[in-house]
Amino acid sequence: MQAAQRVFSQHGYHQATIRAIVESANCATGTFYLYFASKEDCFLALMDKLYGNIMEKILTARRHAESPAEKLGRSFWAVVEGLSRDTELTSVVLVRAAGANALFEERLWRVRDAFAQFIVDDLRECGLSANQARIGGHACVGALAEVVGVWVRSDQSDQELAEAFEEIERIFWVGWGLTQLRYRNQDQDGK
Repeated sequence: MQAAQRVFSQHGYHQATIRAIVESANCATGTFYLYFASKEDCFLALMDKLYGNIMEKILTARRHAESPAEKLGRSFWAVVEGLSRDTELTSVVLVRAAGANALFEERLWRVRDAFAQFIVDDLRECGLSANQARIGGHACVGALAEVVGVWVRSDQSDQELAEAFEEIERIFWVGWGLTQLRYRNQDQDGK
């Protein structure tokens, strides 16, 4: 998968070949097919790896929250940590997948919807109406996706990504009437 990640990063999905992946991995083509049915299957595995890492961070961060607003803040910053953990993988999945394949697009939307649902549920628990929470949750995820897309395409630093997320957090938290909370520098146990 590391070799596939490198090849997709360098060549994009359509120009990447199984031959280039196996050469980069220094293995035989048959070995590739022991793990993946196709190039598409290999790319989906990379998508699953990124989103699995992010969802794990979100669930871990939420575990120690004492209020819905705190769950929301912890989830928000868990996404930043998950995306900046492996910038090459983030770039491959979020930049190279866009428009490459209808299945990839569907997978990206399902993940965005899953994250938006966390936000919607937390906002409902904070007292927002169902409509406010739904619109606010999806708008926030859209803003985050745009900032992340710019970040990976322009090779900005992790600090620049964090600063952009801080501004999104400020804008949305004010709009939702919540106190802005910072969990970015706390460890996953909330210490």
